Amino acid sequence: MFRVLSVALGLYCLVAAAIAGWVYFDALESGLASDRRAGQVRLSEAASRLRGQMDVYRVLVNIVADNPKIARSMDGAWGLDMNLDLSLLQLKYGAWRIDLVDLNNTLVASSNFTSRKPPISKKLIRTALDGSLGFTVDVFEGERLVQLSRSVLGQGSKALGVVVVSANLANLEFEWPITPEPIVFFDSAGLSVSGNRSGLLMRSNAADPEEAAFPLEEKTTLSGTKVADYRTTEGKVTEVQTLSLQIPQLQMTGQILLETDTARAVALLRTWLALALLVALALVAAVFVQQRRRLALESRHSTTLEQRVEERTEELKETQNELVEASNLAALGRLSAGVSHELNQPLGAILNFAENGKRLLQKSRVADASKNLTEIADQVRRITRIIGNLRAFAKQEHTPTESVDFCGVVYRAVDLMQTDIRAASIEQQISVPKHPVLVTAGKLRLEQVVLNLVSNAIDAMQTRDEKLLTVLVEHDDKNVSLIVRDTGGGIEDPARVFEPFYTTKELGASKGLGMGLALSFGLISHFGGQLICRNLEKGAEFRVDLPKIEGAE
Repeated sequence: MFRVLSVALGLYCLVAAAIAGWVYFDALESGLASDRRAGQVRLSEAASRLRGQMDVYRVLVNIVADNPKIARSMDGAWGLDMNLDLSLLQLKYGAWRIDLVDLNNTLVASSNFTSRKPPISKKLIRTALDGSLGFTVDVFEGERLVQLSRSVLGQGSKALGVVVVSANLANLEFEWPITPEPIVFFDSAGLSVSGNRSGLLMRSNAADPEEAAFPLEEKTTLSGTKVADYRTTEGKVTEVQTLSLQIPQLQMTGQILLETDTARAVALLRTWLALALLVALALVAAVFVQQRRRLALESRHSTTLEQRVEERTEELKETQNELVEASNLAALGRLSAGVSHELNQPLGAILNFAENGKRLLQKSRVADASKNLTEIADQVRRITRIIGNLRAFAKQEHTPTESVDFCGVVYRAVDLMQTDIRAASIEQQISVPKHPVLVTAGKLRLEQVVLNLVSNAIDAMQTRDEKLLTVLVEHDDKNVSLIVRDTGGGIEDPARVFEPFYTTKELGASKGLGMGLALSFGLISHFGGQLICRNLEKGAEFRVDLPKIEGAE
């Protein structure tokens, strides 16, 4: 029996090793292919961006060549203001230099007439005089220059001279976005003239003895893909796969270097997972065999086993009942704290209105005191509505809606929070349309949502030096949006911020336990809108989007 099990175990290990090897190479090939697809997109984007930048100077050289004033200056009517005109065009289009030379390559006018002229190749002159657009890449005094040329024609289409526009590649690369992979552009001679890594520039991949070699050494294929060793500027050697793209318009070849470390790591992870699954299957099989033997043994002691099962079942039931009771008590505590948090705002407003009313009555200002009593009544109705909303949230009830002026609700909510805003020394930036903007909602419930968002923003800025509360209302033909921004510490986990009982606030009488935003999210969803949030560079932003009633302003 032991010998049979040993043979079976050996065969299983061989099969497992074969499966693990297949999983590794299949996952590696899939990962490398995925990296190639993503790299091809980024390389195409970089090439398109470079072509777009070059198109500006293609247009510029044609504009200068077709300028009648340029032709007159080449025909003997040149004046000192020509240099100024070229300087203005240089500044307007961001060129490095614009030169005007005659047929003998002698400088006639320049945007930088006082500085030394870069060499202009015979190829540029010849191509321009042949009626085509000349294009070369050269290095002058440490600057990598792209030069474009076009002939200047006089009467009878006679060539009078050549316009040469030079663009500094370093200035163009400054506008490129940061990408994780090195992207390099080689000229027709195999020299890296442009790229997003300064350490890879002016290196040759064509074994040019006068230039430094490009730090890339091809090696054997990896899972059907050619790979190479890339030596970074820090001296680290990394395995990469390369993708190339011909750019005939610029007489360049783009190349992107994609590291294989991630693909290898993912393939290795999948291999370990496959091995873990195979080990788990082996364990399941071993457990199954052991269980069969155990069942055969326990069949002789069935009565004792049944008694043990019944005892264990009773213990589990008791444990489950204790867990359910503990969970209910915890949920009740969180719900009570949440209700306390939601009621704190209207109760605080009632206290403020009551204190003001007492002072007004002492001063015999009965009319103003009556207004405070009206506000107190409104806040009591708001408390009633909050309790109703909590019950609706718990039971998924549906309460009626009506046509509501969204701007009026926002104005009133911000006005109610003025005491807290002033107490916290918070600067305000409020932008709400003066005219009504109608939405379908519950007025008090919508006001509760706005108060909750403003109150959370105030709480987020309590310990901040910079305190700015921004409340904006924007709308178009279909939707109206409320945007509330703060300069607090941001949202720790935006994906969970609308979950019930989720909060990062400290425990206390004035701090909620995560019911406010969950209630607000449910209310806005019930009104047919959405409540979303995101982190800003400083603070956070909450946005409420609601459908606008058609034809309403």
